[in-house]
Amino acid sequence: MEITGERILLRDLSEADREFWAELEGHELTSKYENSRPDAAQIAEDFGKALAYAASVPRESFKLAVCLAADETPLGVISIKLNWEDIREWEIGWALLPRYWGEGYATEAVRLLIGYAFAQLNAHRIVAYANAANQRSERLMQRAGMTRDGVLRETRYCNQEWCDELIYSILEKEWPKEVASQRD
Repeated sequence: MEITGERILLRDLSEADREFWAELEGHELTSKYENSRPDAAQIAEDFGKALAYAASVPRESFKLAVCLAADETPLGVISIKLNWEDIREWEIGWALLPRYWGEGYATEAVRLLIGYAFAQLNAHRIVAYANAANQRSERLMQRAGMTRDGVLRETRYCNQEWCDELIYSILEKEWPKEVASQRD
């Protein structure tokens, strides 16, 4: 699968991405707001699972490389998975290597995948969660047009303390129709 934007493209991960994946998942800044930092064995296991998602039918989970459109340099990973089939709710998440932060790549990737989910996956609602201390992710959710639904208090344990988690969402009716009509 491939979704092309102005500056980036989203594509299925391949075996050639193994080293990039290890760098991304093992980076101290990309795991700063997570429950724990994965070790090499966990990183390898998670990469195998990510590759398997592309082969599953029906496809209810996507882990895609975020790449520069010009030369396919991988910048990060974006994912979306079916959370709740009855209400057509999908959950989106992302991580970019820190050297690509602040360039708008994550915002473009999130918007591309939200548009794809509404147009191709029959999504009604897309949710995102972020550690309340992660201001960059909160701003990104806002730039993507998502609305803050609430705060889950002390629902995550990270960096030796309990942390709150923010919930943001966007509904199909809130997404611009011209954007939602994009095709892969």
